[in-house]
Amino acid sequence: MIRRLRVAPCLLAAALVPLLALSACTPAPEEGFEEEQPAATGADADTGAGSAIETETAQAEIGNAPEAAAPPADVPGETPCDTEAVQSLIGTQGSETVYAKAVQDSGAKSHRALGPTDMATMDFRPDRLNIDLDESGKITGFRCG
Repeated sequence: MIRRLRVAPCLLAAALVPLLALSACTPAPEEGFEEEQPAATGADADTGAGSAIETETAQAEIGNAPEAAAPPADVPGETPCDTEAVQSLIGTQGSETVYAKAVQDSGAKSHRALGPTDMATMDFRPDRLNIDLDESGKITGFRCG
């Protein structure tokens, strides 16, 4: 024997209202929309930067900040930062006086001293001297950038 369940119309309406409300929240698929695949080659592939046109437009909108552009070297083919000139300072205790001497001797325009757990930005500035320090604050090396 098969019994038929009889559902009251008001109960059916009460069940359909939340179902219809939820279906209205589902986004409709857009026709003709295809997601653009990232470029596999080229200079923009590694950085995630936009195309050359997008980059030029963004630079025009924000302007070229003087600190963002690397200043040209005084002599063509020569870098504005010379780490060979400051190798004698490796092993000395870091201080503002030593850092000032390192900046002057290397020809750099600025510096930053970085300990083993210090965080640093990844921007490259050829005129900046990076001074690497150990846990006790002694200079372990120099890098430009």
